[in-house]
Amino acid sequence: MESKVAEFETNPGAQTQFVDSSSAVIQYRRAYFEAHGAVAPYAALPSAKSWPDPVENVSYRDKLIGKLPLAGKGAEIGPLNLPLLSKSDTNVLYVDHLDTEGIRAKYGHLNGIVEIDRPMRDNSLETTLRGDAPLDYVVASQVMEHVPNPVRWLNEIASVLRVGGLLSISLPDRRMTFDLYRDETNAADMIAAYLNDATVPDARAVYDHHSLASAVNMHFAIPESVYPDEVIFGKGAVAARVVAEHPMELAREALSGAYLDVHCWVFTPTSFLLTMAGLAKAGVMQFRCKQFYPTNEAANDRDNHSFVAILEKVDTGTPSEIIRRSYLDPLG
Repeated sequence: MESKVAEFETNPGAQTQFVDSSSAVIQYRRAYFEAHGAVAPYAALPSAKSWPDPVENVSYRDKLIGKLPLAGKGAEIGPLNLPLLSKSDTNVLYVDHLDTEGIRAKYGHLNGIVEIDRPMRDNSLETTLRGDAPLDYVVASQVMEHVPNPVRWLNEIASVLRVGGLLSISLPDRRMTFDLYRDETNAADMIAAYLNDATVPDARAVYDHHSLASAVNMHFAIPESVYPDEVIFGKGAVAARVVAEHPMELAREALSGAYLDVHCWVFTPTSFLLTMAGLAKAGVMQFRCKQFYPTNEAANDRDNHSFVAILEKVDTGTPSEIIRRSYLDPLG
């Protein structure tokens, strides 16, 4: 073993014999070594693990709300017609970007859309929920990937949570969705949106979404949809149809300042953790990772194409390195 380690250290050419040279894999392996003090056992990029608590027959809903202090006061962002939290059981406020009438008009194909308690004011969650603060928890299922400026969004949520309060989020796993062909987000992408004070999805995000979003795992809406494994194991011989017909026109519309709803950010469980660790390193993260649940492909609910992170608001004096390390621990 010692001779192999020595070869790795002294012969750079040996590295390419067993380590994928893509930047994502190199970043992962470095992060794994920092977190665990040992070299990652795989050459490629594995999925993240459930941490710190293992997963044992936990549903998608229970992953999102099972660790929340539901006896306290909280908010659910974007509940639409399937809220995770019931008003009869919890002291929860429903929050969305439009009021009830606006949401029902926008999503007319959905039945049972709930009454919105707090429509967004001044495009700011901080302004919208300031009068209700401090909250004990916030839940946002399949929301963050649509947010043009997630760093600001996270900071606004932190501003209305008590220290120790929890933010529970779920995000789609690129590998199981129409985002299969898209490159994954990194910290620099989010930092740029933050520094540019983005308020709408930019032309790049709109073009990337519409030029590559494909009929993968969309059999409920597109009969000729394909499964991810067909694309992966087809090695190029099997292709999924790109859904949008005119991505350049949509990108130009976005360039004019129009708000076009897209997946601005694309993740796998591992890339999400690396991105959040990068945000922590930049000093713009007020949440540590309290619990992480990777995608469960065998599940028969939304868990089969989503992963869940429970984030805890930390005190302002918490060193950024401690926050960063919390996102490295689930790797591997």
